Amino acid sequence: MQQADLFHRIYPGRRAELKRILLQHALDCFSEFTIEATSIEMIRERADSSVGAIYHHFKNKEGLVGALFSAALQDQMQQRTAALQQAQGVQQGMAVIIGQYINWVVQNPDFARFLFMARMSLGAGQHAEIAAQNQQRNQAVFDWLKKQIDEDLAQLAKIPRELLFSLMLGATESYCRAWLSHKVSTSPILYKQALIDAAWHSITQFPAYAKIGYSN
Repeated sequence: MQQADLFHRIYPGRRAELKRILLQHALDCFSEFTIEATSIEMIRERADSSVGAIYHHFKNKEGLVGALFSAALQDQMQQRTAALQQAQGVQQGMAVIIGQYINWVVQNPDFARFLFMARMSLGAGQHAEIAAQNQQRNQAVFDWLKKQIDEDLAQLAKIPRELLFSLMLGATESYCRAWLSHKVSTSPILYKQALIDAAWHSITQFPAYAKIGYSN
């Protein structure tokens, strides 16, 4: 099971076994019943654990939601960063980012659905933590871009920093969300190259409204 692999990557070792079990069953309940309809008691029963163990590790249901959300983002960042190390040039790097995102969604559909539905269930403090995690994840891409010696950097410099990821991943995220909600049946894997090509076209055709400075 792919999501079990994800839990082992983020929470490795025997000492984290109970935490992995609780998170796995929480994710299962959230996927089956929605976050709002899931109770701590339902998770406890699925995990064959105690309410005390859940509160010890996560404090409450909101804590479980936050831990799952953070684990998913961390796993995405780790896999993206590793994949980018093999990319040469801006265009290949963008293709790697889109391809890695699609692969992650297809390999972890329950986690991916959870990410889309969980934002409204995060507490105020958790929103700040997730925002910081997202910023760190995106900064890793900007840091990688700064190391590139590529004529395509001149085109990227025309794109406002806050818009870049929307141009790069917007269509891919939209299609993946439709696939996860069963509005479309064709796996995004089959449209990977089309989504990569569309994103690259939107980037290369972007007019010079503003500069963000990716070059060293």
